[in-house]
Amino acid sequence: MRIDLNAIIPEAPDPGQAAKSASQAGSGSLSTGLAGADTAKFSGDQGRVQELASQVNQFPEIRQDKVAALQRSMQDGSYEVTPSQSAEALISAMQIRSAA
Repeated sequence: MRIDLNAIIPEAPDPGQAAKSASQAGSGSLSTGLAGADTAKFSGDQGRVQELASQVNQFPEIRQDKVAALQRSMQDGSYEVTPSQSAEALISAMQIRSAA
């Protein structure tokens, strides 16, 4: 939520007018304006976040095409992993476990 700090704030009423308003309220006449009332303006970010979340949720969690391609490359022997890639994966997994 964003709060607009540059919004125009109505001026406080004159103390003399407060007494008049009180007497008018007693006689049945109500003032329609709310002097000094708080206002808030909402940004469109919440709607955008919900829209993006719904788009992401449309994708499958496991991309079968990628899994199938990896399986084929492993079966035909064309999948190669360098020692540095293996080391990076191990270190990354250890860091994740220690953070949890």
